[in-house]
Amino acid sequence: MPQGPMPEFSTSVKLKYVKLGYQYLVNHFLSLLLIPIMAIITVELLQMGPEEILNVWKSLHFDLAQVLCSSFVVIFISTVYFMSKPQTCLPPAIHYIPPTPTMDEARSEAQMVIFSAMDDLFKKTGIMPKDIDILIVNFSLFSPTPSLSAMVINKYKLRSNIKSFNLSGIGCNAGLISVELARDLLQVHPNSNAIIISTEIITPNHYKGNGRAIMLPNCLFRMGSVAILMSNRRSDRWRAKYKLSHLVRTHCVADDKSYYCVYD
Repeated sequence: MPQGPMPEFSTSVKLKYVKLGYQYLVNHFLSLLLIPIMAIITVELLQMGPEEILNVWKSLHFDLAQVLCSSFVVIFISTVYFMSKPQTCLPPAIHYIPPTPTMDEARSEAQMVIFSAMDDLFKKTGIMPKDIDILIVNFSLFSPTPSLSAMVINKYKLRSNIKSFNLSGIGCNAGLISVELARDLLQVHPNSNAIIISTEIITPNHYKGNGRAIMLPNCLFRMGSVAILMSNRRSDRWRAKYKLSHLVRTHCVADDKSYYCVYD
């Protein structure tokens, strides 16, 4: 028997209320958890007499040594836990009162995160700047002149015949597009090294208003950059961490919903 068309779940009224219910549950999870517990404790206390309540109160008393030891253990474990977690930070321009998201401050942030990532890459891989054949720098919104790729070439005095690419305005796809570009270039340029630098400069894009929807990038983005080395040299095969086997990328920007999901 021919089957009818599948229902459009994205426009379902029931699904809308499920989403609203889930959002309410997430936003008020702590309150919804504490209210039943407090209600149960209140009912238990109402059923107890004065002597039973007094006995419970006395059983909760600890001597000073136990309190100090317990507090020390809690503080020590909390300190170790928070110190072992990854740290994030905002750029210096955002710490000023008022913030100063100028072009110079944004370029200073770019130099700080990109150069530190490059220095770590050179230290860990042992590669020299003169050995770089391809350089790809990707980011989204901050696109100065001279470009960030030119900034890297000037800093490390890279070769004059280096193949340099500066990708901007492509959002979160930038990393994947950069890897695809490096793969295509390495396929036609044997015995080459390609470096991909991915970053997002947040100094000029920090939102200072109160709109909750627009404040989301302030929660998602922090200072940082990554630099990866891709090579098709046979001598690097034994020390490579990963091998690029397949790369699949699908364009969805023909759809207006995808095109306008991030709009600047």
